[in-house]
Amino acid sequence: MSSNESGVDEPVSNQSALAKLLCGNVVLDGGGIDEVLSHLSVSIDNVVKELIRLESLSPNQISLFAPFLGRSILELGCTALIARLDPFRVLLLRECQNQPNYLMDKPHKSSIRWQGDVFADKVTDLWADKSLQNPTRALLGDYYKTLIWSANFDKLLDAIRDVSGDEWILNLRTKNFDRFYTETLSDFSSLYSELSKGIHHELVIPLSSALDRDTTQQLIEKTVRNIATLGLIVSVVSHALNKLDIQVAIAAYKEIQEMGVFNG
Repeated sequence: MSSNESGVDEPVSNQSALAKLLCGNVVLDGGGIDEVLSHLSVSIDNVVKELIRLESLSPNQISLFAPFLGRSILELGCTALIARLDPFRVLLLRECQNQPNYLMDKPHKSSIRWQGDVFADKVTDLWADKSLQNPTRALLGDYYKTLIWSANFDKLLDAIRDVSGDEWILNLRTKNFDRFYTETLSDFSSLYSELSKGIHHELVIPLSSALDRDTTQQLIEKTVRNIATLGLIVSVVSHALNKLDIQVAIAAYKEIQEMGVFNG
């Protein structure tokens, strides 16, 4: 990872397919939200490199490191998508972290949180005045479901209608929106929980028995597939920052599938 004189990460020119799909067309010398997305792109690239190296590690090392890498992809990817769809949220966090009195040794209410920024409580009546006073802007919350994911899912299906020879896309074409969204919510929730157990050492049984090579491979692939699919949908959202051409996004999506983990 390289940095400029101010210490800001600079994305490498050979941006990985996953970083490209999640962060879009990164502006190298931009400020504000461009600087944030450049940093997130570099971070995703670094995690991808470590994911690829997992296959050369021992079973114990895989059990130890894979959950951290998987959850890193989950969290970095969600932050990148939030930044592209709701830049105000991430700009607010950036300015808070740039303050001279920002402390690393305490939790901050401004931080992006899984419950609140990715997931949110059910909203029973989206358009009631009470609901609209402080609407949730969670990535997988009910407003995003209606205004972003549902509104653009059919547009994506139209864009991938003629794509052939790709397992992920063929599978995506078999789903209507309700099925897709229900499965996505379930997958994100279970992945966060399962990966967290390997990070927090919650288990009192050996990690290598609960998170063996096959289980870990499935978790990582499921994580990458789910976050990449949201990135693919963002490529057809008209207001998304750093928007990719849909054909470039489809090519990146296919390349991510071919990346694989634990192929040895």
